[in-house]
Amino acid sequence: MEAQLQCPSCLCADILEKGQIPAQEIIDYYTDNGMDVRYLFKGIDTLYRKECRECGLQFFRPIVLGDDHYYHCLQQGDWYYLDDKPEYDYAAQFIGPEDKVLDVGSGRGAFSKKLHCKFYQGLEFSDSAVALAAKDGINVIPELSDDHAKHKAGFYDVVVSFQVLEHVSDAMGFLKSSIECLRPGGKLIIAVPNCDSFIEWRKNFMNIPPHHQLLWTERSLLKLAQIHHLKVLQVNKERVSEVHRESFYSALLLSIKDKISPSNRDVKVNFAPVAQQSAPAHRDLSHRAADLLKVCFRAVKLHRFFAGHTITVVYEKQ
Repeated sequence: MEAQLQCPSCLCADILEKGQIPAQEIIDYYTDNGMDVRYLFKGIDTLYRKECRECGLQFFRPIVLGDDHYYHCLQQGDWYYLDDKPEYDYAAQFIGPEDKVLDVGSGRGAFSKKLHCKFYQGLEFSDSAVALAAKDGINVIPELSDDHAKHKAGFYDVVVSFQVLEHVSDAMGFLKSSIECLRPGGKLIIAVPNCDSFIEWRKNFMNIPPHHQLLWTERSLLKLAQIHHLKVLQVNKERVSEVHRESFYSALLLSIKDKISPSNRDVKVNFAPVAQQSAPAHRDLSHRAADLLKVCFRAVKLHRFFAGHTITVVYEKQ
């Protein structure tokens, strides 16, 4: 008998279906951008997008996870592991000189450069990212959080996780082990893409599997406090940052175009999220008009009035 479908965050079984995506469409997108992901979709024809009625988290079935080879290919783009992110500066203000910090899914450990703390430990499953961290002399090891919790339970004052929780299929297990590493009264800081922002205005191939598994909003993040016995200290919904500004204006123009001409809704965009743009074969009048409109939007700094890419929540362990 097939197991009952449950939300990967709150384990609720009251699940809505929100849509479906042909696997071939995703494969074609990556092929157009120089990556072969066919091996990740063996035996899978369709991805189904689901939503939990209880917490609002959206997720996909069947599960299609990117592996080390997949992420190694993504890392070839200089946009993937950025050394400076707005959420780093926001989180750093909650960390003092005597704090011991665990960074789960640390990548190459870039966040450590923002800190003046007693001890920093990064955990990362990507061998290439661990190697890059070692080259920079940053303490990052290839260990999962549940294994780390077995010998470091209650050890850390602060546990952070930046742009990771959207990649995991088992949010409940990931968060349990991360929280287990915290002392009582310690802080858990989670930063994820905000799916109540421009990133969901139109089809976004980097916000679905094999890249992102879970789609988070403020509602689903606040629910975590109830699930895991945490206290919410602060919520920060960034405005559109400089690194995502081009993506924002491109998404804005394309979403306007969708409303005018729905038949063009699935036009593909470039691979790197920081440079999403339409790629027409020629520059006709409509494209020149779109360019002019983008200049006007930039001139009035329209991005100031919209939610940006990332939402960060600071919790306290009870």
